[in-house]
Amino acid sequence: MKNYFQINEQISQTEKIILPDDTPMRNKSNTITTMKTSWLTFLPYAFIKQITQPANIYFIVIGILQIIPATSYTNGVPTIYGPLAMMISISILKDAIEEYSRYKSDQEENHRKSHKYFENQFIECNWKDIYQADIILVMEQESIPCDILILSSSYQEGIAYVETKQIDGETNLKQKYSIYDLQQKYHIDNAINFEQNNKVKFVYDQRNPILYKLSGTYQIRNSEVQQFNYSNFIERDCILKNTEWIIGLCVYSGMDCKIMLNCSKERSKRSRLEQYMRICIISISISLVLFCLMASIYEFIWTKNHLNYSYLGLSKENLFIDLGLWFSLLSYFIPISLIVNVELVKFGQAKMLESDKVMPNSKSHQSNLIEQLGEINIVFTDKTGTLTKNCMQFRELFAQNEKEALLCLSLCHSVVKSKNKLIGSSPDELAMLDYCQQKGYIFQGIDNNNHLTINKTQFHRVIKFDFSSEKKRMTIVVKTGNEYVLFCKGADEVLLELMGECKHQNIIHKFAIQGYRTLMLGRKTFNQSEMNMYLSEYKKAQENKDEEMMNRLQKKMESNLEFLGITAVEDMLADDVGQTIQDLKSADIKVWVLTGDKVETAIAIGYSCNLIDSKDILQVFNEATVGNIEEIFLQYFNEQSNFALVISGQQLSVMLDNPQLKSMLLKKAFYASVVIVARVSPKQKQQVVALVKEHLPKAYTLAIGDGANDVSMINEAHVGVGIQGVEGTQAARAADFAIEEFKHLKRLMFYYGIECSRRNALTILYIFFKNQVFITPYFWFGFLNGFSGQYLYDQWLSSLFNTVFAALPQVLYALFDEMHPSSEYLQWSKTTHNLLEDKPDVYVQFRQQPIFTIMKFWLWVFNGMVQGLIIFIVCTFSTENQNMYNGMTIEFFEDGVFIYGIVILLVNLKIFTFTYTSYNFTIFFIVLSIIIYWLILIIVNEVELSPSYNFFRYLVSPQLYLALALTCMLFLFDLAIERLYDFQICVRKPEKIELV
Repeated sequence: MKNYFQINEQISQTEKIILPDDTPMRNKSNTITTMKTSWLTFLPYAFIKQITQPANIYFIVIGILQIIPATSYTNGVPTIYGPLAMMISISILKDAIEEYSRYKSDQEENHRKSHKYFENQFIECNWKDIYQADIILVMEQESIPCDILILSSSYQEGIAYVETKQIDGETNLKQKYSIYDLQQKYHIDNAINFEQNNKVKFVYDQRNPILYKLSGTYQIRNSEVQQFNYSNFIERDCILKNTEWIIGLCVYSGMDCKIMLNCSKERSKRSRLEQYMRICIISISISLVLFCLMASIYEFIWTKNHLNYSYLGLSKENLFIDLGLWFSLLSYFIPISLIVNVELVKFGQAKMLESDKVMPNSKSHQSNLIEQLGEINIVFTDKTGTLTKNCMQFRELFAQNEKEALLCLSLCHSVVKSKNKLIGSSPDELAMLDYCQQKGYIFQGIDNNNHLTINKTQFHRVIKFDFSSEKKRMTIVVKTGNEYVLFCKGADEVLLELMGECKHQNIIHKFAIQGYRTLMLGRKTFNQSEMNMYLSEYKKAQENKDEEMMNRLQKKMESNLEFLGITAVEDMLADDVGQTIQDLKSADIKVWVLTGDKVETAIAIGYSCNLIDSKDILQVFNEATVGNIEEIFLQYFNEQSNFALVISGQQLSVMLDNPQLKSMLLKKAFYASVVIVARVSPKQKQQVVALVKEHLPKAYTLAIGDGANDVSMINEAHVGVGIQGVEGTQAARAADFAIEEFKHLKRLMFYYGIECSRRNALTILYIFFKNQVFITPYFWFGFLNGFSGQYLYDQWLSSLFNTVFAALPQVLYALFDEMHPSSEYLQWSKTTHNLLEDKPDVYVQFRQQPIFTIMKFWLWVFNGMVQGLIIFIVCTFSTENQNMYNGMTIEFFEDGVFIYGIVILLVNLKIFTFTYTSYNFTIFFIVLSIIIYWLILIIVNEVELSPSYNFFRYLVSPQLYLALALTCMLFLFDLAIERLYDFQICVRKPEKIELV
């Protein structure tokens, strides 16, 4: 995701459009594509991607060794390429499904309908058929098809109202304006004359991903060059609201649109399990080299000692050729199906998550991180729209003169009335106007002459200074009678500076500790001469485009304000936030709140949502100097965990710039039960997460937010979660996982996190185990043939081991096994809560003592080797003296058939040792995987696979039943060990997180 919060002011203006007909621009279509390839290049791209995977390169090399006569045990036939082709095909098919999903989404987007100007009229067209420099018509409730400049609006004053939730996560409407000089020239009633209008030249910023910024100029024929800005601009996918129509000029189209330039790209995030798996692959590859070296050296020595036995036909062999042969023979040390099986399993788990009816509309954008949800140590969360609903309710008004305060609230706002409905960009303002109406101050709208009507009284609006994030206030001057009155409302720290003195700061504190958002109100009066002077100077500054002078005049007008009142508005908590946070804390997960609100408001929300306990000691940093902060750290630092650390963004900046304070902050936060950072910017949110990741390398972080200002934090964390729904999609698109409400985080972590972590870990361990059981007899068979490289299994049957005989059961286990299954059968689309959601202690257990560790990996590998050795010894030596009808003993080929069948039986039964839920269909496929091998043997019984082979003789062989009894004993032993491990898991020493 591009970091568009750091705005680059130096963007050269290179884009140029000339109306009425800028033909050179018509080749830039509005088509978008999120596909990684085209359909012509998909197969080459997917194939190259697969064959360049390290694991696949390994098996390609093994296939080459099988072709070379000197290193081949398959008569020059690369049998490994059969299963490899199947694995690669499955991966390519998965990629094709994902690519087709993106293609369908692109097609739906490109074939949405809009209207563009063509031959003196507006015609309906697909979005993809709009080009840069086209003039388009957008009707009410329609989405904007591309980035546009507003040429005209249905409102006479050129206002347009848009919903920008796709951009910034806010559902409240924003005011936009048409370019004043073009409002009548490009009016809908004048469409037939568009091409006859004077030539207009637009020059504006080159395409860039910076949101909330656009600047440029326009020139009508040879007249003076005029400026336009972001207020005349609307991004693609915004929705036109409460405006009958607008006409716009397409300035950025297709992939050049700002929202497309800000689309999240693939991020290289890996889960702990995936990182460990890579380490295990490397380590077992080293083991393979050692085994191959040992076998090659043994063969070299054995051959040298038996050269005198002429009937053996021995000759001196090259050690390196023997090494290549044994690499080929023992290639199954590394499971060929490992990567594909794990990818398929995670893909299926992600689809199950997305179909979950308990948390509807959930999305998984990074299925490879799904098990990481079960190992989170720290959760970073936004407040507004995440912990709260972003739904405001007016709670209280403190005023010395209530009438004046209500008049200020009724006049000083950006709300308009359309079709008897109040429309505004700020939920706070709508809540305040609703309160004013209850008190009898009814805002009835504003006319084209700038007359505001309250009840039936008109107030002429002389000038208005809009709210901005830098100024943090809004001001309006109205004329009533012969008097000019300035009303101002804004943040308390700003208005306190403009008032000079206020005796009611205790009221602000009182409202803040109750969790309310506060604003201060002020007023000032002017006589006619004073106002004329200000207006004359301000108009001159506007004409000269002197923003510094305009800001200075505004501040001068607002100085020495008279105190009017203080408002309190409550942002309601989201559903079940308190219980969710309580459960997260019970799971020993630390929750950090990073918010832009005041310290007092953040603390109050902390208490109301169970983040701060009544027993917690509050430690608040209010000092901004290095000396004061250091003194507080030294005075209060201890290793208690029952304190809540509260820091403001100003103090955070000081700490981050000082290495010593940064170290103190980390130590303090490490032992705190709760950390709240207030008044932070999006960049500071990212810095906090990065700081924790750097100094707590063993801790895994999760960040959750709902708006574009949370994207940096979400991308920085190990796992990012976006909240979608009514709050827009910017955070949800950038996140690894998306949910509708904060309360769903508990199900995401406690159910999907634990289950996927458990199942995926055991699946990987099992895949390595079964391959060791399969390949170990090969190695020990070498001691019986001087490590000559003689194969033990039929090569075509052995190539089916990971694809047919031991494949499907492990996938079904990873998808459907549950520790606490509900009454539903085959829960692909889940509709009920799971018991794990109410067991935070289980989350602690699985996080502190993970199933997959390097030590556990080698225990499973060693277990597989031992069981493979036992099977080899029993099956080989029990048949050593078995006579056939012609007096000959059984040959090694039949030994191989016998051993292979017992291996298939054992590895399939092994799944039952760690399975909690056994459905009828999972049992069926396990049994089928075992039987299918023996069915194949029956089918090929008449084929002369060997001179002495006869399948039916096995059915009356006591050795067969001895081997079956042994297999059952090994299975029961494994089962007992697994259950003992489950019993002992709670008493094992947990993994410790340390501060570095």
